[in-house]
Amino acid sequence: MAARKKDTDNYENIGPDNNESNMNTDTDVPDGQVSKVTVVADDPEATIMLDASLSIQNVVKLYEKIKNSYSAYNTIEINASRVSSIDTATLQLLAALKKDAVKQQKEVVFTAPSPRFIESAGLLGLLEILDVDT
Repeated sequence: MAARKKDTDNYENIGPDNNESNMNTDTDVPDGQVSKVTVVADDPEATIMLDASLSIQNVVKLYEKIKNSYSAYNTIEINASRVSSIDTATLQLLAALKKDAVKQQKEVVFTAPSPRFIESAGLLGLLEILDVDT
């Protein structure tokens, strides 16, 4: 059963002091379609493992995972090794995260990006913003 969630977070501002009145979206999020966050006690960073298929249908859930990690850690590692399909909405979310991290003096690191992740980010001109090695 898919969950219906009302999201009012602004994807451009991911920090903890953000105004939540800039974006209103209703999104159906299928159960079980969420990226995993690995949190180790006393670990100075969080690791987010991206799913193989990333689309607007699950971008809200990914945003929530990122937001939780972002408020708790100064460094977030995003493992993109399994990505076989990624849409513009997800890449925009990741680019906004990376830009905001610089402002908040936090670090976002993309590890082991798959060829599809690199190709898709390159087509949108986001490789430099995401700081992904090709």
